[in-house]
Amino acid sequence: MNGNAALAILAMAAALIAGPAAAQGRDESGLYLGGSAGYSQYNEVCQRSLVPCDDTDDALRLFVGYQFNRNWSVELGFGDFGDAAGQGALAGGGGTGSFEWSSYAWDVSGLGHIGIAGGLSVFARLGVYMGRTTVDQEATGFASTHDSKTNSGLTYGAGVAYTLGRFGIRAEWQRYDNIGTNSLGTDEVDVFSVGGLFRF
Repeated sequence: MNGNAALAILAMAAALIAGPAAAQGRDESGLYLGGSAGYSQYNEVCQRSLVPCDDTDDALRLFVGYQFNRNWSVELGFGDFGDAAGQGALAGGGGTGSFEWSSYAWDVSGLGHIGIAGGLSVFARLGVYMGRTTVDQEATGFASTHDSKTNSGLTYGAGVAYTLGRFGIRAEWQRYDNIGTNSLGTDEVDVFSVGGLFRF
């Protein structure tokens, strides 16, 4: 288990212990809808490309959740992580090529919240995802290739949130572990985002 995963799980455990003590008696239970935008970063994808490659792109996520109380919620989301892509001269010369890796995923996760002051809180998430990845490559002297795969794995993250009545805003880091294809293997994608939600 890497350091980021351990920190996320420790933060979730802290929410279990500190949650009841941090509750301030406000009823925040109920359904909520939201969305977030930011950027994604693929960790090792571009190391597998034969052409210059950019491993960051815009990322979007839509989600629906249910808040059981101030300290616990469950969330279903869909995230589009954009592409790791590039084109240009092949490494070592001898022609040109292009590369594009695209991923998206559905996820379900539990969130543990710790109140700090007023409507400000920190949270950690832990869950699972079902993702789809496609990879397209072209290179001088080689046939173009296309590969795609659906796989599942863990997702986890942490962030800070602020609640004001029915509205909330959050800034978050979320990781999707081992998302990938048959031909190039798997990778981790980190998503850094800012979002908003509305409670019903």
